[in-house]
Amino acid sequence: REEILTNTYDNIIMPAYNQFDDKLSILEYNTNEFIENVNEQNLNSLRSSWVEAYKNWQTIEMFDLRKAEEIIYARVSNSYPCVEEKVLNNINDSVAEIMSFSASMLGATGFPTIGYLIYGNDSSSIITNFNGNNAQKYSAYLNALVQNLVENTDKVLEDWGSARADFVNSTANTQTSSLNILVNDFVYYLEKKIRTAKIGNPIDFFGTMQPKPELVESYYKPDICKSLVVEAMNSVKMLYKGSSFDGTQQGIGLEDYLNHLDNSEELITTINNQFEDIDNKINLLENDFILELNIHGKDRLQELFLSMQNLVIYFKIDMMSDRFGITPDYEDNDGDGG
Repeated sequence: REEILTNTYDNIIMPAYNQFDDKLSILEYNTNEFIENVNEQNLNSLRSSWVEAYKNWQTIEMFDLRKAEEIIYARVSNSYPCVEEKVLNNINDSVAEIMSFSASMLGATGFPTIGYLIYGNDSSSIITNFNGNNAQKYSAYLNALVQNLVENTDKVLEDWGSARADFVNSTANTQTSSLNILVNDFVYYLEKKIRTAKIGNPIDFFGTMQPKPELVESYYKPDICKSLVVEAMNSVKMLYKGSSFDGTQQGIGLEDYLNHLDNSEELITTINNQFEDIDNKINLLENDFILELNIHGKDRLQELFLSMQNLVIYFKIDMMSDRFGITPDYEDNDGDGG
């Protein structure tokens, strides 16, 4: 258990956060450049750095513990859909700082809202917004959103930086031990953040089963939807396999823990086959999930959802509960026994 935590901390969590922090620095710089000199070229640079940072976000969102959990980091950074009316009200009210978390702010912060401000309708209207009568208000809110990401990430990174001993030595099988929290967060991330939010909600799986394109993750830049799912699934594989963030080392992961336990060979094979099935189903999809829904309806996304659902069951019931003896710390009613 300690080997898993040591490898996860040294070779996955810290390198992933450091790279995300670097991407945020570029986003912050390009935001300032755009605000100071509003033009098409600076807008394109800002957009590119937003895309890069958003992809990188997928590598750390899973680690919603310690300071990240305390400041509601994941929800503030990536709650979607963006609620346009709420955003416009904030702009009209000259909001220039994102305060500490409250439920009312959801839908008006983080990556989705930045996406709305810099992609919204078309480039000309974006330029007009940041050059027109309300330019100062738009600039202030965009800056507030980016600064909120930067400041929250600094808090989380600072906490992780001093947490190594606490984290890797917390090996007991208790609700508050590092490994139990990490495994729970791992399964929760796959189930709720990937399976449900990225795939299930746009097809309204738990409701009408009718396409809801407005619920895709990157609504204002939908041609990166697929790549965000790919990045998210890679982060799941990385922790399971124990692969280092930079891809150069093979460390100890959850699969090794399973391998160490009796009667797990068949489960390991089943999990690996399920990963492959998910990859194959993702590969079939359009890069743009709105286009996917328009051309193919919900069918291919539904097949992917069901494939992910199988992996959730293998991880949550067979691995976490049965083999590891770890109790799920979150409740749901999605029919997977949690």
